[in-house]
Amino acid sequence: MSFIATDIHVRYGPREALRRVSLTARAGELTAIVGPNGSGKSTLMGALTGTLPFDGSVTLNGQDITRQRPWQLAAQRAVLPQDSRLAFDFPVIEVVRMGLQAGTAGDRPEVPMQALARVGLAHYATRSFHALSGGEAQRVMLARVLAQVWEPVADGQPRWLLLDEPVSSLDIGHQLQVMEIARDFARSGGGVIAVMHDLNLTALYADRIAVLAGGDRLAFGPPTEVLTDGTLSRAYGCALRVSAPPPQHVPYILPHAATP
Repeated sequence: MSFIATDIHVRYGPREALRRVSLTARAGELTAIVGPNGSGKSTLMGALTGTLPFDGSVTLNGQDITRQRPWQLAAQRAVLPQDSRLAFDFPVIEVVRMGLQAGTAGDRPEVPMQALARVGLAHYATRSFHALSGGEAQRVMLARVLAQVWEPVADGQPRWLLLDEPVSSLDIGHQLQVMEIARDFARSGGGVIAVMHDLNLTALYADRIAVLAGGDRLAFGPPTEVLTDGTLSRAYGCALRVSAPPPQHVPYILPHAATP
């Protein structure tokens, strides 16, 4: 099963944020969306989640998302937005339970604590959410979406994690932790779509990568095919060189000054 966006076009007034962008994400894989600021990454995520109006089509496990009710979508995919703030304060465990109430494991009261343990914050259950650091709040929100789709596969259908910059507030150790959680979810039969900024982290964990720039999709495929000098230099508007050191042969990206 898959998450398919076809010819997505989004306009903000006179500006075209996305121009006929297509993307196919498959269950069992981590699909990353990368590109410079303003390239359309979060706009594409908004189309995939159904939170932004768009032209084109988006299907989730074979069903048009515009023809499904919010509760039907919530049972199939959980969305981690960029912003982890809440207007009102709650104990951390109650924030995670919000995901449980929206998802498919509502009859399993143990799931919120298990989700907090998964992100390394089980001992924070009774703390005030507003007292957390930015990175801690981001991990609590990840626990919330995990609780929403706790089983990567349910009733023979994959569940999906849609993560918009999931490691933006985290130190390197917790970045790796979050990416391991995302990859484990995919390896267990679910699907993951993540907007990413760190190209090296993306190269390490993504199965396939979409590179956006200026509202267009420049490339889509496995890291070794997409992360090339030409594609990345064109996307980011600066000289970049991609290398693959032995023995892992995982691409990594180094910025190079335009002038000596």
